Amino acid sequence: MTHYCVNCGAELVTRVIEGREVEGCPNDDFVLWHDPKVTTAVVVEVDGGILLGRRAIEPGRGQWCLPGGFVNDDEDPWDAAARECMEEICVPVEMSRLIGVYHIAKRTAPSMIGIAYEARLADESRPSPGLEMLEVRVFALDSLPPMAFPSHQNVLDEYRAAKSPVQAGAEGSPSAGVVAQRGAQPSPAPAPSRPQRKQ
Repeated sequence: MTHYCVNCGAELVTRVIEGREVEGCPNDDFVLWHDPKVTTAVVVEVDGGILLGRRAIEPGRGQWCLPGGFVNDDEDPWDAAARECMEEICVPVEMSRLIGVYHIAKRTAPSMIGIAYEARLADESRPSPGLEMLEVRVFALDSLPPMAFPSHQNVLDEYRAAKSPVQAGAEGSPSAGVVAQRGAQPSPAPAPSRPQRKQ
């Protein structure tokens, strides 16, 4: 696909900057940087299980996924995660911790930076499917369906690792049960193991 300079309209040419081939203008300093999109995914705990939605749209229509979506350019990821839950599962949530940050490689689209949070329902509202979901359902951790996206499976693997018996023994620790306020920065979680890149 041909790209053009936003300043002068000239067709971009290949340039080498910091050892990388990029598209740049032959007349000025404009460079077309292919930056990753930023997206969120939320593990919502409900009655000892995990709330998932079955997608009503492509990609992955008919398959199960975590609620979440893209972060707007003027939006904090923490707030974006809460907004996406309202849109997709129609209930307010309270994020409790950061699960991890992931690079999601794509072959036919810009790569993504995925930010995953753990959350719980904020009140007694019953989840229901938003416009992008066919249905929502709570699954036990040991009977989760196949995920629509490998990145969501990575998030769930990290979540389950944190909920292992060794970690679960920390129930009486000072951090247990603490809910961060919306818009506040989450406490740093232990560095997650680097997820394997999916081809």
